[in-house]
Amino acid sequence: MIGHDVFLPTPLPVLSMGIMVTLAAVAWRRSVGRSIACAMVTLLAASAVVDRHTGGRPQHGISLFIQDQWTTYTAMLIIFSSMCILLMSWRDLKHDRSTLVDEYPLLLMLGTLGALAMVFSANYMPFFVGLEILGVSLMGLVTFRRGSFLQGCEAAMKYLILSGVSSAILLFGIGLAYGITGSLRFIPPTAIGDMPAALSMAATLMILTGMFFKLSAVPFHMWLPDVMEGAPVPVAAFLAVVSKIAIFSSLVRYFGTGGQPEFINDVLYVVIILTIMGGNLLALRQASLIRLLACSSIAHVGYLLIAFLCPGRLQSGAITVYLAAYTASTLGVFAIITAFATPEGADGTVIAQWKGLFFNRPFLASAMSLMLLSLAGIPPGIGFFAKFEIAATGVEHRRGLLLCVLILGSIIGLYYYLNIIRTMMTVPSLPSPGLNRHARPELTALVIVLSVIVMIGGLFPARAIHPFLPAPTVPPQTQDRMAH
Repeated sequence: MIGHDVFLPTPLPVLSMGIMVTLAAVAWRRSVGRSIACAMVTLLAASAVVDRHTGGRPQHGISLFIQDQWTTYTAMLIIFSSMCILLMSWRDLKHDRSTLVDEYPLLLMLGTLGALAMVFSANYMPFFVGLEILGVSLMGLVTFRRGSFLQGCEAAMKYLILSGVSSAILLFGIGLAYGITGSLRFIPPTAIGDMPAALSMAATLMILTGMFFKLSAVPFHMWLPDVMEGAPVPVAAFLAVVSKIAIFSSLVRYFGTGGQPEFINDVLYVVIILTIMGGNLLALRQASLIRLLACSSIAHVGYLLIAFLCPGRLQSGAITVYLAAYTASTLGVFAIITAFATPEGADGTVIAQWKGLFFNRPFLASAMSLMLLSLAGIPPGIGFFAKFEIAATGVEHRRGLLLCVLILGSIIGLYYYLNIIRTMMTVPSLPSPGLNRHARPELTALVIVLSVIVMIGGLFPARAIHPFLPAPTVPPQTQDRMAH
């Protein structure tokens, strides 16, 4: 499906206005509760107008944004995820009197604005600006780790250096692409232009490498576990969900359904195999739940790339269902981790701390098991249906090797997911240390909502797939040509 060019998607000015109002309120008088409320109202307003836009295609000039069902769907996922992450952060922000943290909701809204700008982009300029807005806000959010400022600064520094390197590679590729095509339109440089093939290939590979860095696909993945471990738990969820959705949405938009050049297939084959096997094997060694989830998210990027490599009638359904399954299940796991954190600083990120939780907090332990089974691709969660759709795309294109890797990676993943469930079912010889036995009401409600989404998607897959929307094709290649 080809979308239509728009002057400005409405969620972008809504979020910008909310940020400005919150800034003015902070300048007048600091109030964490008011800043959180402003952020939540802004996100709700953006979700209400997510499918609307201001103006049409410019008659003279460059079209910067595009809007279709794909952008509406991924933008809604991003806004929903940001609202969930704000709820996860609510108590720590509201009751931590040691620091003034009005900046946290502002940075969260700013990161959401950057992610949405990337999703709606039909042009290199807003895409790169959105990417940098997202990166800068994440660097600030990572430093908000409670009780461990130095660890947060270390994680932010790692993210700053590696994010800068990947952005430089991406920007160099964009410059080459503009030199080849004479256009800033968001299309692969191999699609048009009469420059040497090697130059087009270099530009495409640089852009792809920059996106792989942001997606943390192997071998560009080493920064993610360290950064997520050093960040607060809700910010780790933002990294694992929102930033991944934004980058993957841009990747699909850039190459489109069937739009990727042929020579990229071999590159993607290698990256997919390394990403699935590397992410799952790294997760086997982790004693920290956050690092395990970081490695797990690397593997899930590999599963998504299988569908990306297999254009066809099944591709759009596989991608959209998998994004929904990954988003709901991952947010659920992070919400439960946050629910078990204590004011004294025990954050529940060590797997051994979860021993015996089925006997102490059976509801949240059961919800945790549901989310982990969904991530593993086991019924009754939506993850089973999502992984089945990914496998179906591979069968449709006869990608036998990738299917074998998917099955092997899923078996490895099943081991470390079930190990967490086994730990929760183990009767502790001593009382489990440090975790909160009384979850907050807002987090309990959030876990219930996410559990219902995961269950309905798994039990009623035919109804679950109906509202999911088709992925886009490459935008028209004959429009918005620019002179050198």
